[in-house]
Amino acid sequence: MKLIGSTAPHIRTRDTSQFVMLDVMGELLPIYFMAAYYYGMRAVVLGLISMLTCALAQGAAAIFSGRGSVNFRDYSPLVTGMLLPLMMPASVDFRILISAGLFAILVVKAPFGGTGENIFNPAAGGFAFAAICWPQAMFSYPPVQSSQPAFALATEGLGHSAAYALQMDGRPGVDLLDMLLGNFIGPMGATNILVILACLVYLIARRTVDWRLSGSFLATAALMAFLFPRAGLGRGASVGYEMMSGMLLFAAVFLITDPVTSPKRSSSKVFYGAAAGVVIMLFRRFGGFEDSCVFAILLLNAFVYPIDRLNERLHSRKRRKILETGQV
Repeated sequence: MKLIGSTAPHIRTRDTSQFVMLDVMGELLPIYFMAAYYYGMRAVVLGLISMLTCALAQGAAAIFSGRGSVNFRDYSPLVTGMLLPLMMPASVDFRILISAGLFAILVVKAPFGGTGENIFNPAAGGFAFAAICWPQAMFSYPPVQSSQPAFALATEGLGHSAAYALQMDGRPGVDLLDMLLGNFIGPMGATNILVILACLVYLIARRTVDWRLSGSFLATAALMAFLFPRAGLGRGASVGYEMMSGMLLFAAVFLITDPVTSPKRSSSKVFYGAAAGVVIMLFRRFGGFEDSCVFAILLLNAFVYPIDRLNERLHSRKRRKILETGQV
């Protein structure tokens, strides 16, 4: 018998990693459609520029690292490229977007071995880099249904999101129903709440996304919002505003569920999702940015390997005890 060594992700089902990536890309298209509806063709231009940047960066990394030729069947840089603009304002400068894409691939992903071997989520890392370097531009948003110039930079009429109002211990000046319908300012892809929820249901049904990750994360975040409401908010309103503001729901669908940077065992996924919910809510309450989802995710990414190792050790002890009991 000949054993063939390969790097992760290893295929354990009939779906290949290419089909998984295509599934995610397919579900990001409706979000881009809504972003284009609210902000015009600039949303599409941002997506194309970001995808091209990430694809070229990964190709360059593959060539200059000497690890092999460019893999044109690897769609992961395209997924990263699609995710990045959706977490940003539609008015973001192209240079910031390109810098985020280069950092995501060349710093967060490639040095660890590329696809399947990266420790940190590339899209989260790219956004975190841009947020630290250009916080004013990254957290200033144009009004909803304001058609942004496709190639020119808009600098007027920018405002703060509902997440900013929560951070300032204020009540967001928007109704919860409007938030559900996406009629409020924020990251151009994270405000389409109904569309994101539909994407979550589809990806869970397709088993592209593990419901344990998203479910435990959202349940824990909602519980934290209910137990510790912000100033001036009732418990029910706190849950609604926290869940629909910023990138929390978007992260639950497209960032927390990354199969490479999340645990492998089912019980580990539940623990990881719950821990992410707690950390993200703490970052939101005490962090320096109005929306700290990506920073919390990057922090949790660093603990995925210890979580998997500890869980595997506990399962091994349990199996050993069952065997010993059976022998007796």
